[in-house]
Amino acid sequence: MSPQPSHFSKRLLVITCFLILPLIFSASTQISYKKFIVRRGDTASYLAIRYYGFFNDSLFAALKTANAHIKDLNRIYPGDSLLFPLRSVPEPQLEQLRTAAAQAVLTFYEGPVKYRRGGKGEFQNVTPNLFLNPNDEIQTQAKARAELVLDNRSVIRLAANSQLKITKLVRADKPATTAQSAQPLQAQFDLSLGSLWTRVNKLFNRQPKVDVKFPTAIAGVQGTVYRATVAADSVTNVRVYEGAVEVRGGGALFRPQPGLRPGQVQGPTQVPGPQQITLEAWVKLVETQQQIMIGKDGRPSEPNRLTDPRAEQDWVRWNQQRDRDLDAERQ
Repeated sequence: MSPQPSHFSKRLLVITCFLILPLIFSASTQISYKKFIVRRGDTASYLAIRYYGFFNDSLFAALKTANAHIKDLNRIYPGDSLLFPLRSVPEPQLEQLRTAAAQAVLTFYEGPVKYRRGGKGEFQNVTPNLFLNPNDEIQTQAKARAELVLDNRSVIRLAANSQLKITKLVRADKPATTAQSAQPLQAQFDLSLGSLWTRVNKLFNRQPKVDVKFPTAIAGVQGTVYRATVAADSVTNVRVYEGAVEVRGGGALFRPQPGLRPGQVQGPTQVPGPQQITLEAWVKLVETQQQIMIGKDGRPSEPNRLTDPRAEQDWVRWNQQRDRDLDAERQ
């Protein structure tokens, strides 16, 4: 018959458990997080999209709780440590969370970048992790860049001296009952000036509908990666790197009446205003490693072999590296 533990032994056992249990609990909570070391160009929203595949207000609140050691998650710096709760949710449920909102989030910017809510009021300086909605505008100034990521990892990036307006961001009217029934995003952006990089990802093999409207044409994504440049005179160039893009024209173009210079007056008569000219409708399919030019009169060239001017190659490489990095955590 084994001896009974003494009163002293019982007290020692209780004290030992009291001291050890917090250590065990601490260890268990540590392994329930993934730690990210912040790099140059990282934001909380960008890291969340890399790791979880989505970012919204609820997730941001959870990250703030998990990272109480960071005073402001909108202000993180290279070398900071961020804790992200492990991806313990089954993948289909994560996909449902990705489709819960139709917003664009500012995941990166450098240089002077401004935005305006609803197209009204004054432009303001952006902040990291900023959510943007339909009718919001964003503009980059000299030596600036900006990145917008949609919930399913579709990306819009702006080079310096660009002006973009979000005109449409919608999903299904009713929440999806299963991940497979989630409706793809429908989005439209107006690029009036500057250079834009677009990468569109499928969700459950369902292609989001993402259109970019230029002054005299519209690009509708059928594939994945392309960029577009709109010059000050409205001449537009579309270059496709992967997949295919349907570029279409038609509609109305406003231009001054021929024969009159701005401000010219013919005697006492009133100077005529701009004339609305109907453009011939056309559709061009621009495929991988092809480009197309749309003139200021709205007339397109035929798709031809893609070339990147030397001065723009750094912009292309930066975007391609950023695309690879965005997918690295999920592979």
